[in-house]
Amino acid sequence: MLADMSFAFRRLNWMLDDPECDKGEAMKTNKILFAVGILAVFCCSGLASVDAAEKFQLKTKKIYLEPQKTILDKGKFSFLTALTGGYDNNTHLNSTRDADGFGQTFMKASFRSPLSVKTDVLVDYEMMNLAYAGERDLDLTRNGIRLGGEHKLSKEFTLSAGYSLDSVAYWHAKNSDPHDDYLENALDFKLRQQLSSKLFHAVSYNIMLRNYLDRYTRTDFAANTDKERADWRNVLGYEIGRYFQKDLLRVNAQYTNNNANDTYLNYYDYDAYKLGGSLTHLFNKTWSGFLSYSWQFRDYRSRTLLDDDTRTQSDKASLATAALFYTMSKSLSFGLNYTYRQNSSNEPVDRYSGSLISLSTYYKF
Repeated sequence: MLADMSFAFRRLNWMLDDPECDKGEAMKTNKILFAVGILAVFCCSGLASVDAAEKFQLKTKKIYLEPQKTILDKGKFSFLTALTGGYDNNTHLNSTRDADGFGQTFMKASFRSPLSVKTDVLVDYEMMNLAYAGERDLDLTRNGIRLGGEHKLSKEFTLSAGYSLDSVAYWHAKNSDPHDDYLENALDFKLRQQLSSKLFHAVSYNIMLRNYLDRYTRTDFAANTDKERADWRNVLGYEIGRYFQKDLLRVNAQYTNNNANDTYLNYYDYDAYKLGGSLTHLFNKTWSGFLSYSWQFRDYRSRTLLDDDTRTQSDKASLATAALFYTMSKSLSFGLNYTYRQNSSNEPVDRYSGSLISLSTYYKF
């Protein structure tokens, strides 16, 4: 239409320039064409508006019809199972040194999903069963779930936090009185900084409340009450680590404060200081090794010695572990583990040492 109108106006100009042309007729034609031109402009504008509106509606419909992904759709599940068999030469960790074989099953299910570009939501569930061949009062089941999140504050800093609920039940200990079944609620916080591509460090804080289901508090005169025992525990930790070509080295320090509602000599109240380190080494694509050592000093604030009520108890505990792993495939691996434990104390009945050896099969998918 616009092309035809342009041609008509050019023809009209030619007519006006022609001396033999009737000027009155040409001016009349000019007015008619001008009116038609204005009408054509409005029509074209309307057609353009309709076309734009249709395109917008189609685009809107397209966006609306696309399925919106939920947290479950965007997330990823992972699973780890482990079967372990071993031998413990001091099952009760005391001077009697009762030895026994044991079997353990472990399962962990994890879910991770992005909430935004910088934030992920995390859900973990763990279940562990431990059974001894002869020391049946030590058989237990542990179930735990953790809900947490991880947020990237910047390129270097990552903040994570979570809430966890754990339950521990001793299968056969209910035949004895009391037993150590408990529920534990905990909040954990961790701030991690990537110092370089190979160096990192982190500070963490945990607060836990452990409620014992069959242990009760005692008065100042050692008389039992009907109030269940509960422990508040605060743990402050620091860790620094470095990656090498085939190694990961970690060093950590930890402070623990345990405060129980048992008023008898504040029997379970203590401060503990722990230092430790670990080294993971990759021999090749299938073999890897792990070494760790930790030393802890535990100072009881009010627990006095059995033979000297003027002195309080203090313990020094050491734990050393060596493990060798064989990776058969991306999903299947095996591990051989040896652990040595020793506790030296100014209270003779709490001195012990012992070791355990175990073989594990791990399967992840």
